[in-house]
Order: sequence, then C-alpha cells, then structure tokens
Amino acid sequence: MYYQLFNDTKLYNFNNINHLDTLDNKSNIKLLFCYDYQLTELPNLDEFNYLKELYCCFNKLTKLPLLPNSLIELHCYNNKLTELPKLPTNLKELYCSHNKLTELPQLPDSLTCLSCSNNKLTELSKLPINLKNLSCNNNQLNELPQLSINLEYLNCYNNQLTELPLLPERLFSLHCYNNQLTELSQLPLNLKFITYYNNSKNLTKYIIHCKSLYSYKKYNEYKYINTLNDLLNYTIKNYYYIGIIKYYDLKINLIKLYI
Repeated sequence: MYYQLFNDTKLYNFNNINHLDTLDNKSNIKLLFCYDYQLTELPNLDEFNYLKELYCCFNKLTKLPLLPNSLIELHCYNNKLTELPKLPTNLKELYCSHNKLTELPQLPDSLTCLSCSNNKLTELSKLPINLKNLSCNNNQLNELPQLSINLEYLNCYNNQLTELPLLPERLFSLHCYNNQLTELSQLPLNLKFITYYNNSKNLTKYIIHCKSLYSYKKYNEYKYINTLNDLLNYTIKNYYYIGIIKYYDLKINLIKLYI
C-alpha cells in the first residue's frame, strides 16, 4: 500500500498518508493519489498551493478537508461523504458519485464536467454555463435546473423527474429512462443518442423528428424500417431504446436504422 504524489519531475511514494505533513516543498506537488486505501480522513491540504488533481476514490471518507484553490480536478467518488467543502473557483471536473450527498455546494463557473450520480440528492444547485457533461442519475430528483447552453451529455435516468427543462441545441446524448416523464420538450436536431423507456407515458412520438438518432435494441439486431408508422409500431411494441436513424427522408419515405 502506498500513496503517490507527483510534481513536475518526481513521483513520491508513501506507506502512510500522514507522512504528507513531513514532506518538503508541498507547493511543488501537482497530483495526489490516495485511491482505494480504506481511508477515513485526509490530512490538511492547505500548503499544497499548486495541487491540480486529487484522487481519493474508493475509501471510507465521510468528509474532505479544505481544498486548495489551485485544484482543477476532484475525484472523490465511492466514499461515504455526506457533504462537500467549498469548491475551488477554478475547478473544471467534479466526480462525487456513489456517496451519501443530499446537496451540493455552489458550483464554480469554471466547471465543465459534473458527475454526482448515486447519491441522495433531491435537487441540484444552479448549473454553470460552461458545463458540458452532467451525470445526475440514480438520485431522488423531481426536477432539473436550467441547463447550460453548452451541455452535450445528460444522464438523468433513475430519478423522479416529471419533465425536463429546455434542452440545449448542442446536446449530443440524453439518457432519461426510469423517470415519470409524460412528454419530452423539443429535442435538439443534433441529438445522437437517447434512451427514454420506462416513463409514465410512451415517448416515441417525441423523437421521430430527430434526423441522427442512434438506435439500440436488446441484442443489437439489424433491421430496416420503411415508414414512420413502422418506426412507431416497432418501438411501441418492443419498448427499447431509440438511437441513430441513419437515413431519414420523408420524400422517399425511407428510414434505415440499427435497432
């Protein structure tokens, strides 16, 4: 068992994370690994003024120390965290899934990736405008806040959502199955992936206008569907995913897709 710290030129190994306190030149450390060591706490990180990445996943942490403002990536998933400290203003990626969080702190504007799935969240705080990737699945969410115009990936399945907010035009992938949705807002034309099964109503009619969806079925069967009615009948009957419609041309009434 050892702990790893990196500066620009050197890897440091420790057999006890408390040895961090004895380390000289803490300000030179850029990355800290303390991954899967059954830790119940972390030492003070105040003096790690240039720490960029912190990996403390798969431990037994119930809280985190004050985080240095230099931090860009925080990987603290698979712990027992009930809250997070104030987040650094320059943080770009936050991975805090599989904890016991009931709320999140204020999210910095710099954040581009947020993974907070498998917690006990009942709501999300305001989302940063630069956010591109949001995974909030497997929580207790009744609604989502306004989404970033830059959002490309949204995983919100296994919640209690009754509706979705306006979806941004850049959205590439949407997974919203196992909710209580009765309709979908207008889907972005560039959407490539969607999974929507097991909601309060069948949502197939809301997706047929999308020109580039990728379709999945249970065993990745290949199938040709000749008309829009065939598409509707097939998806309602089988109730699987809808995904990349390869060709979609109303003039010749032909749809070719993978199911």
